[in-house]
Amino acid sequence: MISNNGSIKKRTVTDKISFVLLAAAICILATAWGITHNPDQDVYFLIDNGKYILNNHCLPETAYWLIKPDVPTIIQPWLCDVVNYLAYAAGGYTGTVILGIIFNLILLLCLFLYCRETLKSKEVGLNAAIFCWILLGAYQSTRPYSITISVTLLESILLCRFFSKEKHTAKETALFLGGIAAVSVFQANWQASNILYPILWILCYVPVIKAKRFRIDLYALAAIAVSAACSVLSPLGIRGPLFLTYVRGSLAKFDIYEINPPQFPSIYTAMQAIVIALVVYAAVKRKLTSAGFFLSAGCLAMSFMFMRCCWTLALPIGLLLANLDFTERSHKMMRWAYVAAGALTTLLIFRYNIEKNDDRELMLAVLPPPEEVTLYTDFNSGSYFIIEGYKVYYDARTDLYGEKIAGDKAFVDEAYATWSGNIDYGEFIAGYGFDWFAVTKDSYMEDYLKSTPGYEFVFENRRDNIVIYKQV
Repeated sequence: MISNNGSIKKRTVTDKISFVLLAAAICILATAWGITHNPDQDVYFLIDNGKYILNNHCLPETAYWLIKPDVPTIIQPWLCDVVNYLAYAAGGYTGTVILGIIFNLILLLCLFLYCRETLKSKEVGLNAAIFCWILLGAYQSTRPYSITISVTLLESILLCRFFSKEKHTAKETALFLGGIAAVSVFQANWQASNILYPILWILCYVPVIKAKRFRIDLYALAAIAVSAACSVLSPLGIRGPLFLTYVRGSLAKFDIYEINPPQFPSIYTAMQAIVIALVVYAAVKRKLTSAGFFLSAGCLAMSFMFMRCCWTLALPIGLLLANLDFTERSHKMMRWAYVAAGALTTLLIFRYNIEKNDDRELMLAVLPPPEEVTLYTDFNSGSYFIIEGYKVYYDARTDLYGEKIAGDKAFVDEAYATWSGNIDYGEFIAGYGFDWFAVTKDSYMEDYLKSTPGYEFVFENRRDNIVIYKQV
């Protein structure tokens, strides 16, 4: 360890112990998030899609999991689906938990590499990385986001290193553009709905404002062109970059929290406040670069519009923390704080194991086999049954059931009518021939089933807030 005066200083026994305990705390935190976030509700859908892709050696062109036949579909996170299925095939839901822990640790590693690069210090970078990692706890499942964030961090390192110099050799330029191409191709196959992110980070480097002079960086424009060209290199082709235009509007009806602004107060509004404070501090100290400003402004703008974009706030936090002067004492205090957080998290693990129930397994056990039932499911319940081979009415992927993807087979309006109670349930049920129902507790559909003769309550899944009824 190097002291403030530049001399080499040996670590004390206490320091060494703190680093050992910090490593243990990180393992505890990663395990806790792994078992509490996995399998996520959406992961059942990912696993089943991955199984289909591997068994059929192609992406599904129709929504094979629906009761309605031949509904066109687009599966945009196909590579993540395959990885999820491989983990599930290898170890069941335990494999999914392990995969979640691996994704989590990959995210931490990439945060460390990014913070070390921006903060120019291993020790400061480690503390900042763990801080951002804890803030991003909600994104740490086997859904695509944790790896999307990791790839974004690696791209950000590439951008920081390349644009820290004004002149570049042909070899440096080729390696840089090759890295941008690799990031874009990966993102197009991992989570095509977020294919715009690689381009957005490059945009921060297009305008250069320095010494009251403004110019356009041509290297950044070349990188954007490469990224755009590579975004179609997937089985989806041009449908990948266009995916968000297909689903626009089809999610809003269901008031999904991810596409709404973050609620106040929350961890995300706290992150927004941190970014604003760091930007103001950097501006006052005259340390705010044009790239840092545009990155912060863009991430703040996205986070104020959509909760699902709040993870981007980790980028300006990691970048702007470099402007703060951390003392050696502050590093030690942060390490011990993380150790304490890990110790407290053991209580979360104990609580999870004590409260863990088999409601989902019991819920599935009360249903007849898939070939003997016509099952109604809604927004919250559908995903739980897809992986077991049941055909469902609809699920949380309502973005796939709008007109721009499903064409004349679209039924998102009908699905929303069943969700909001604006439908004749008797006529609707008779039309499809539903004889079993998995519905959200206290929903309009449950109100109808409870108050109408001919339907019998069977089971309540208290953990997932789902109730099962059957026709008698």
